[in-house]
Order: sequence, then structure tokens, then C-alpha cells
Amino acid sequence: MLGSWFPSCRDRFTAADFDFLIRLLAPDGDAVALSKLWEDPEALREILDLPGIFRALLEDGGPLAVSPPFYFYVLVRHAFVEAGITDAGLADYVAGVLCERVGVAPADALRGIPGGLVHAVDFVAILESARGRVRFHVQLAAGHQFLVLTGLFPAYLEKRRDRCGAPGVDFYEGFARRVFLEASQNRDAPRDTPRRLLEDLSECLPAARRSLNRLAGDWVFLGD
Repeated sequence: MLGSWFPSCRDRFTAADFDFLIRLLAPDGDAVALSKLWEDPEALREILDLPGIFRALLEDGGPLAVSPPFYFYVLVRHAFVEAGITDAGLADYVAGVLCERVGVAPADALRGIPGGLVHAVDFVAILESARGRVRFHVQLAAGHQFLVLTGLFPAYLEKRRDRCGAPGVDFYEGFARRVFLEASQNRDAPRDTPRRLLEDLSECLPAARRSLNRLAGDWVFLGD
């Protein structure tokens, strides 16, 4: 179980999410039987991996009837599986980051993204003086920032590169990989830190980033 400070979606599903599944999978059937699957993490993962769940989220023309954690987990999970990233824990982690930073309604698509600390040098300056547990959390913050920027807003980074000679997507992707790896090896990290997950994320980040590019380009409206 990840600590409460760690990005995650699967522990934050709501009754509305369960109702959504009932309408799709058992509109005239036994909701009690389905509820037993809801309480089994592996069974729930298999349910959410069904293509019909994914399609239903994309094809729903009205306001979303599910929670942001449910929405982002399903989209990220399916995008990652298509890219060969099969660890559901990685999808859960990345979806948790997106859920914290990006809204699901067109009117609330951005929450300080791509604002905030955009320059890697800003994080480098903080990391130079950060020590202990603080350093670990700054490493994660840097990784999260550039995971979101390179995954969902690559065009923004490329425009900055073309307009003022700022680094492009590849530079920030490399920076995110490095800080995730460093966070996984930080001896002052909390005891419940899933170090292997952070290491795996650093390793697969190029494929994960391309999956998020597709998610942002084809499935989620994030504004201009």
C-alpha cells in the first residue's frame, strides 16, 4: 500500500464510479455479485482493463459521471498497455500525478500547468541546497512537473524552444528520468517509498511520455 503522500488513484474510487460500472456491466443483473469483484483488487484491475470501459468513458458526450481518479486511471492504464507498459502500479502512479495537476472539465483543464517551475535550472538550484527528506520531495516534484509537461504539453515546450532557444522535450524528459531515479535511491526517502516503481518509471519514461502525448492529443481536451 502506498503512503497517503504518494500519487495514486485506485484507492480513491467512489460510489459514483461503481454505479458507472453497474450501468455498463450489469444494467439488469446482480449488482451484489459485481460488488464482490469491486472489493478484489485484482478482479477490479481486470474489469477496468476491459475495452468497453475505456470506450464508454471516451464516448460519453455529457458531463463525466465518474471521479477524476477513475477517469485518469482508466485512460492512462489503456494508453500504457498499448505501449507495452503492463504494470498497473505504474499506471496508477502516473494517473495519480495527472489527477492532482489536470482537471477533467474543459473549463478547468489547467491547474497551474504549464505554469510554475518550468525551467530545470529552478529545480537544480533548489536541489543544490535541499537535504534529507526535503530533497526527496523536491526530486519527486521535479519529476512530476516534467512528466506532466512532456507528456501532456509537448507543443508548449517546443514553442518555447523555437521562440527563445529553451530546451525541448528530450531535455526535460531526460531530466525527469534522472530525478525519478535519484528519488528511488534516496536513503532519506520515507520507509514506504516504492523504490522499484520509481526506478521502473525512470526506465520506461520515454514510452510512457509518448503514450501521454497520444492521450493528450486524441482522448483528452486540454485547451490550446
